[in-house]
Amino acid sequence: MKKIPVYGIREFSKNNSESYFYSNDLPNHLKSHQFINNPHIHNTYITILFTRGKGEHQIDFSSYPVKPGSVFMLNPGQVHCWKLSEQADGFVFFHTREFYDSIFTNRKITDFPFFYLQQNHPVIYLGKDEVPLIQSRFEEINAEFNSYNSLKTEKLGSLIDLLYIELSRVYTKEVHNVSKETSINYYKVKTLQRLIDEHFRKLKLPQQYAELLNISTRHLNRLSREILNKTTGELITERIILEAKRLLIHNDIPVANVADQLGYEDVSYFIRVFKKHTRQSPKAFQKNTIKPFQD
Repeated sequence: MKKIPVYGIREFSKNNSESYFYSNDLPNHLKSHQFINNPHIHNTYITILFTRGKGEHQIDFSSYPVKPGSVFMLNPGQVHCWKLSEQADGFVFFHTREFYDSIFTNRKITDFPFFYLQQNHPVIYLGKDEVPLIQSRFEEINAEFNSYNSLKTEKLGSLIDLLYIELSRVYTKEVHNVSKETSINYYKVKTLQRLIDEHFRKLKLPQQYAELLNISTRHLNRLSREILNKTTGELITERIILEAKRLLIHNDIPVANVADQLGYEDVSYFIRVFKKHTRQSPKAFQKNTIKPFQD
């Protein structure tokens, strides 16, 4: 099985010298880099606005419709590809974690809700009244990237910060419309998900995360069900399975190595966990997974 490639910014820059930021309008981006039509991974943060066209965007083995007003936000390491109509238009930019975090000392890129977790919902569908402002931000970012102005890096940082603030307001709108108690519980569950992101290779039991949060296992499970309609155990397992799929597809490594990287000493037990939640063995998934949108 062919390995899924990992792309940085240098693969997209015109002179192969840019290493921290890249921006382009979507038609030129698609025309100049046709290799991105196949499944691949970026080691950067990616934000994409579609202003025209339609299609399907597959991210980490889930599919999302593409339509005007779609904004996709991807974390480093996510597997993605798409199938787009010929008239697809919009803007795209990439940047490294260091680019943002070195400019702003009072917050980090992962403070934004759509980059907070590896499993965040990766798309916003803007309303008609929300599109003009967001589109203008993308246009200004792209124009600044292609300029030769002084303090270019600083301005790019400020522009994407403004865009991320605007997108965060849309992304979290539902949270601010609920009761104070529910909002507090929402952030407790998001903290749980962040902890799972950080520790899932070593900590696999709900009570271990309850101890980190200084609450009871029963209470933590109630919060998880209330906010996400999933148990704490299900959240842990989902994160493990996602990482297992990424390792199996990306690296084409033996199942035993995948189990080891995920903290399973017993390979047979890992295989049973994977099969229970995907209805196929890791080897079958690795061998038979259909490459999306490929003939």
